[in-house]
Amino acid sequence: MLQELHILIFLFSLSVLSATVVPAQAALVTFALLAAGRYSSAALMTAACAGTVIGVGINWFLGRYISNFEGKTWFPVKQEYLQKARELFARHGKAALLLAGIPVIGVPVMLAAGAARINFWFFLSVAAPAKCVRFFLVWLIYKGLV
Repeated sequence: MLQELHILIFLFSLSVLSATVVPAQAALVTFALLAAGRYSSAALMTAACAGTVIGVGINWFLGRYISNFEGKTWFPVKQEYLQKARELFARHGKAALLLAGIPVIGVPVMLAAGAARINFWFFLSVAAPAKCVRFFLVWLIYKGLV
C-alpha cells in the first residue's frame, strides 16, 4: 500500500513536470507502470491526469510572464516554437488550445495562451483535458484497444 502511494506521488510529480516546459516522459512511465500490473489502473490514470492539470496551470502562469524569460539561455522553449505558437494562436484563437496535448507544439500554444491572457479557468477547462488525452491513449494501447 505504501509502495503504491510512493509510485502515485512519483507519477503525479513526473506528470506535473511533463506537462510543463521540462522534458519528461510521464506517458512512457505510465505505460511501464500499467504493464507492471501491480498498481491500480484507475489510480495511475488519476495521478497522471491530476499532475497534468497542475502542469497545464503552470504553463499558463509561465506564459503570462513569458516576456521576462524569453531570450534567456536556460529557457527550454525555442524562440521559433513560441513564434509559431503565437501565429497559430492569433489565427485560430481559443480553438488552438485543443492542440495542447500534441508534443512539441502543445506547450508553446499553452504559453502563448497565457501570454494572451486568456481566462485561466477557460484555458484550464480546454487545455487540461486535451493534455490528459495522451494518458487515455496510453491506457488504450496498454489494453490492446489501439
